[in-house]
Amino acid sequence: MPNFSRALPFCALALVVAGCGTDAGAAPSRPPTPPAAALPPADPADTLSLVEREGIAGRIVFIAERDGNKELYSVRPTGAGEQRLTARPAQDFAGDPLPDGSGLLVISLEGEGPSRVERFWMATDGSGPPRPLGPRGALMRSPSWGPDGRWLVYESNTRDGYRDIYRLDRATGQVRALTANPEGNFRPVVSPRGDWVVFGSSRDSVSELYRMRPDGSGQERITHTPRDEWGARWSSDGGLLAFLSDRDGSDRVYVSYPDGRETRRLSEEPLDPHVMEDRPAWAPQGFGIAWVRRKANEPSRILIRDVTTGFKGEVRARGLGSLEDPAWSPDGRYLAFTLTRGDSAQVYVARADGTRPTRITHAPGPNWAPVWLGARTSPPPAAPSAR
Repeated sequence: MPNFSRALPFCALALVVAGCGTDAGAAPSRPPTPPAAALPPADPADTLSLVEREGIAGRIVFIAERDGNKELYSVRPTGAGEQRLTARPAQDFAGDPLPDGSGLLVISLEGEGPSRVERFWMATDGSGPPRPLGPRGALMRSPSWGPDGRWLVYESNTRDGYRDIYRLDRATGQVRALTANPEGNFRPVVSPRGDWVVFGSSRDSVSELYRMRPDGSGQERITHTPRDEWGARWSSDGGLLAFLSDRDGSDRVYVSYPDGRETRRLSEEPLDPHVMEDRPAWAPQGFGIAWVRRKANEPSRILIRDVTTGFKGEVRARGLGSLEDPAWSPDGRYLAFTLTRGDSAQVYVARADGTRPTRITHAPGPNWAPVWLGARTSPPPAAPSAR
């Protein structure tokens, strides 16, 4: 657990996008590509060698639209061994990988408008088609596994059209509601030890973060601002939360303890209403975190920070296009991401400090939204029980 008071300098409360301010039920889509900016091109020789990529564990799952439908594929970090994981009329999106890396939850969307149906499926890389998991619903989103992979929580509007948090047992398929508020509850995320679930709720008129026990008990509010907070993510040891808020006028990434204490804005960049931050992603070990920075009329960037050492980095591919979707390798040594230039979106891999970006997908049609599938090389450190 870092000394958070010293890890990040104190900043005024900052702004981040809220669950109420966005449509959490809308189907995921690729962000629009900003106009190209006059940036120095990256050195094409500054890439990962094949020998280095052969030593990277795991596979990278991504969305491909090469046949006009959103389907999931996987590929080795070398770019070899590409496999198609889904092949159905539905639009398929990657959900949360199993904690042991043996499988991936797939979110499937079938139909349009009032007739649209969503469902979870379990996919295992290269060992048969995905299997259905749990019920169908008009909205099935934001799945998050418990640490043993035996249960998950998710957001759905099964109850009278209101969005609530549900718990699904993987073996039996049984579902039970954990919240019941007509104002809406959304985007749950389970702590690494499985003792807390943090989620967004509009029960107090604005979108704020709450936490509860995995059985739905002990619900308590952990953020207290007149603006919105949403999109929480746990650090690998469960000792810190990253989340989005617009408390300072635009969407920014903040970090706090799990009970909401000592909230800090992650970036020390001066506040600018034209700058928005999104998609915070913690490394699977330690306290590294990557996130997306967007500004009008500029390509989006991926920034990297270690909240204990103070390291500041950036994926060094800005001259190539717009960067999105940071995803850490299971050992925390590499980042996968989407690089979009014009109409072409492809998956790249870089070192954890942002250097040596290397393209690993080459098929036509968008290839985007990577998720790294594989077991962690070591367990995360334990968070202190006092938090």
